[in-house]
Amino acid sequence: MKKKILFSSGGTGGHVFPSISLINFFKKKEYETIFVTDKRGAKYIKKNFSLYKIFNVSFPIRAGFVNKIFFYLKLILALFNSFLFLRKEKPDFVFGLGGYVSFPICLAAKLLNIKILLYEPNLVLGRVNKYFLRFCSKLFINSKNILNLPNKYLTKCVEVGNILREEIIKYELSEKNNLNSKKTILILGGSQGAEIFGEEIPQVILDINKSYRINVIQQSLPKQVNEIQNFYNENNIENYIFSFHENIVELISKADLAISRCGSSTIGELEFLGVPFVAIPYPFAKDNHQYQNAIYYEKKGCCWLLEQKNLSFNSLKEMLIKILDNNVELSLKRENMFKNDSKNTLLKIEKEMEKLI
Repeated sequence: MKKKILFSSGGTGGHVFPSISLINFFKKKEYETIFVTDKRGAKYIKKNFSLYKIFNVSFPIRAGFVNKIFFYLKLILALFNSFLFLRKEKPDFVFGLGGYVSFPICLAAKLLNIKILLYEPNLVLGRVNKYFLRFCSKLFINSKNILNLPNKYLTKCVEVGNILREEIIKYELSEKNNLNSKKTILILGGSQGAEIFGEEIPQVILDINKSYRINVIQQSLPKQVNEIQNFYNENNIENYIFSFHENIVELISKADLAISRCGSSTIGELEFLGVPFVAIPYPFAKDNHQYQNAIYYEKKGCCWLLEQKNLSFNSLKEMLIKILDNNVELSLKRENMFKNDSKNTLLKIEKEMEKLI
């Protein structure tokens, strides 16, 4: 009899893309799969995708008495719906990939005595994962260097690396062009975009382009696409500006250097494809996890760290000039990026799951 896995994740790209990779992998292994996400995650799901359900769960709690009342009512409703849904589907495993939508699903799984699996890609244990750590069978982690993990739960942890998109893993890397030739800089603001990147970075690119030959591939908010594109075109800077791209691997593979936020999925893909990056962590990420991700990759010799509070025209210009003037360091960081084993992540997860069946 086929085993059934229910995957649950928040609605950002960093949550949904690993979920989709897991689902596609286990479908090929003849597992039945179900996906639960929120309304934001629905935009990433193709029409021919496997069974999925959208839960509208509003978290976290907001200030104010009325907001607290609505919060607890929505939580009770979400738990009730999750309980009914799990009783109907009867999955063998519930696999939580973070995000608040996973909370009622995992809680219902605990009440129904369904095995819970968790995945934490960041270097800081997420709040939902931290709460359910006591109840889960396994916690799959990107790195053993994860912070705020109680020692008593270490036996539940399995280091597997990043869960990457299938097209990333299958991509055949080609040799980069001569490092002395025209450089391509990829600018990534994460799945939700980064408005400050669109405001600050183009001016710096314009200035350094006087001395260095630069191509720009830049992700921006939809409202900024035309403005940024026009700016580069008017200044004769070769560019491609986008808000969302179906085949991001094609864009990453063209880059010699990236300027990026530090969500685990984004930097995991940069690492796998060997693109060193200037890390500008989102300063308001929960538990400052993007900063901790950046520190981890900086220590591995994969990136340069520039905190947003220190981001200015001069600071970014100085850093980019330093990087572009030192091809040896750029090549060394590229080599360090390839020291990962994320190609086998899904196989490692499958092996651990089979022990629980």
